[in-house]
Formats: sequence, structure tokens, C-alpha cells
Amino acid sequence: MPKYLQKRRRRWYAVLEVPKAFRAFFGKPRFLESLRTESLSVAELRVLPLVHNWKRQIEVARKSASKDDFINTVAMVRLDLQRMKEKGFNHEEGPDDWSWVGSEDDFFKMVHEDVALDAALGDGSGTNGDGGKLFEAVGVVHSGKILLAEHIDEFLSTLSHAPKSIDMMRRDLNIFAKEFVLADNATRLEVKRWANVSLNQEQGLALGTRTRMISACRGYWNYLEDYKGLTLAAPFNKVLPSKSKKQTKADVESKRKAFRVTDYHKLLAGCSEKDRMLTALIKLAAYTGCRIEELCSLKIENVQDDKFEVVFAKSEAGWRTIPIHKNIKGLVAKLVDVADGEYLISGLSFNKYGDRSNAIGKRFGRLKVSLGYGTDYVFHSLRKGFATQLENAGVSENTAARLMGHTMEGETFGNYSDGLVFERLKDAVEKVDWKN
Repeated sequence: MPKYLQKRRRRWYAVLEVPKAFRAFFGKPRFLESLRTESLSVAELRVLPLVHNWKRQIEVARKSASKDDFINTVAMVRLDLQRMKEKGFNHEEGPDDWSWVGSEDDFFKMVHEDVALDAALGDGSGTNGDGGKLFEAVGVVHSGKILLAEHIDEFLSTLSHAPKSIDMMRRDLNIFAKEFVLADNATRLEVKRWANVSLNQEQGLALGTRTRMISACRGYWNYLEDYKGLTLAAPFNKVLPSKSKKQTKADVESKRKAFRVTDYHKLLAGCSEKDRMLTALIKLAAYTGCRIEELCSLKIENVQDDKFEVVFAKSEAGWRTIPIHKNIKGLVAKLVDVADGEYLISGLSFNKYGDRSNAIGKRFGRLKVSLGYGTDYVFHSLRKGFATQLENAGVSENTAARLMGHTMEGETFGNYSDGLVFERLKDAVEKVDWKN
């Protein structure tokens, strides 16, 4: 039997199975329509446009699929409108005493409103209607208004941000869409009230958080303008109060303090005997200057007798060779021996963003708080302590930069040098001493 064709009582029919996930949406298990011919060759010509249209409807439904029942209802009305427009409206059809003098769009709107009104009122036998949900959806579709919640996932799929950032934007945009529903509702005055009264005074969100949320909304609004026909002016200009000069990441990190030798031993003494991996992580950080993510991502295949090869780093400059300090050689060898997988630090699991350091990082946070350290001390303070020891030992800045994975400044070393020889790096690392 030819594809998409089925013969019934000598006539050919076009048929396409609806995926199970969308059968409730379309209200049927398959598309089926007579091709009004007994000729196979004619049927093969007529079937393709029908199947193409059905597949397009399924794809629209796939993109519109949502846990939000109202969004799905709007998508259903859009699909039905598309179907009616493709079939067209014949002004000569209907009873002899019936005629339509309005536009095709007005006619389709009337048809949908009649169906929606019946759905709202129920079937007259005591069964309750849908409360006007379908009528509201018809109003959205035929007015050409933008339902803010409808295109969020589609917008986010166009971005190349990290998964964690995408999830944060999705939360922010869902809050925005729940507050305003339609783009028409999001006037500048109402957005300003939302950002400064609802989010700030009632929910207590900081200016930085609200700035992030408005930024996500502005990006989404631009997408709706570019791809969904939104013509309303963006309502986000000057809705938040002016803020002081934004601190750079370098400014924030400069205020964080370095752990000193006494702090290092205080941390080790405070570690639970059962949490051997946290103890090991602190020692590794102190003697390598590595970030927590770099250590938790370090694989055994990248560990040799005398060095680490850091291949998971924030930037290309972070891909580096670090000599293993004599004071942690035994620890590294033991970690390799007891490893229960491919990673040097065993027993860690990935979070949903592919990060192995999240849980153990929180354990470190609880440890340092229990020991009386405030927000100016973080795991990164071990890295700052490593850098401090290098500086006080007279290690040159370019050598320290190579060890810590910082970008080299200047044309000569930054662009032309292929790095220091291993012995120079080893001599520098051995100058670090966390003993009492």
C-alpha cells in the first residue's frame, strides 16, 4: 500500500497517524480525509499537500505544547484557524436564504465564537461549561494579541547560555507572564509598579535581582518583536531606580580574604573524620591553587606521578600543567588507589547542570561558617592564599599566572611564549608551604 494512502470501498483516502502525545490535543488518533478518486495515480498527487499540512499542524502543536492548559487552548484555536484559512471560505455555501457579507476573517471569528459560547454554557443537560476559557482563547487569537507565556520556551531554545542561566531566565519570564498574561497589559506604568512595589516592597527582592529579571523580559520582548509580530513599544525603559556603579567580578574578588596558614589548619581540624574527600579537597586546593570546579572535574587519566593536567577550566588560559607538591604526593597516590571511578575526587555526583562541585562546595560552606568565617572567606580564599604565598616567596608574576591559569598580559609572553619549562614551575610550587 502506498504511503499515507488507504483504500476504502474503492475510493482512496489520505491518512496520517497522530503521535500519541498529541492525540488528546487534536481529539483523534489520526488524520483521515477522502481524496474523492478511485485512481491511484490521482490519489498520489492529491495526498501530498494534505499530509504536508497535517505534519505542519503537528509541528505547531509540538512547539506549542505546554503544561499550561490555557496556552494549549490558544494553540488549538490557532491550529483550527489555520486549517479553516487553508480550506478557504466559500461565500456561496450554506442554506438558500443565507449569505455572508463580511470578510473571511470576520466569518472565521464568528464560527469560533459560536463554538466557544457553546463550550462556555455547557450542553444544556446540567453539565458545566468550561467557564469561558475557550472564549478567552478565541479572543486572544482573533485579536492578534500576544500571550506572553506562549513563546517562552521557543525563545529560550534560541539562546546559547549555560543551562543554569536558562533555568533562571525561565523562572523570571514565567513570573512576568503570570503577572501580565498579554503583552498589551505590560504598560510601562504597570511594569514599573510590578518591579518596584510587587517585587521589591512586597517580595523583598534586591535591585540586582530585579535588574536581572527586567533584562530577561527585555530580551524576550525583543524576540517577540522580531519573530511574533509584536508592535508595542517595550515598557522597560527607566522602570528601576538608578544604581551605583556596578562592581566588577574583580572588585568583588578583591574584597575576599585569603586563608593563611593558621586558617588552613583550622579548616582541616574542623573537618569531620568521615568526610575524607572534603579534607583532601582542601589540601589539593591549598597546594595547587586550583578552583573547586577544576579539582572536582580532574580525571585520573590527567594525573601523573609528578603533575596534574588541568583540561577543564573557565578559559583557554586555564588549561595548564601543575606540578604536584611534595607535601601532597602521598595524598594524590592514595586518592588514585581508592578511586571508584574516573575522577580523582570520588563519591561526588553531578547536579542537573553537569557540576560535580556543587554538593561538596556546600559542605565546605557549612564548615567555614561553623568555624566563624564570614562571607569574605570562600573556597576561593585557598586559591588566594596560594597566590599570596607565591608572591611572598618572590615568584615572578608570569610564573604565578602560568600556575594559576591566568591570561598572560603583553604581546611577548601572552601571544608568543609557549610557557615555562616544567622545572621552573616545579621550583615555584615547592615554595608554597602550609606547615606550621
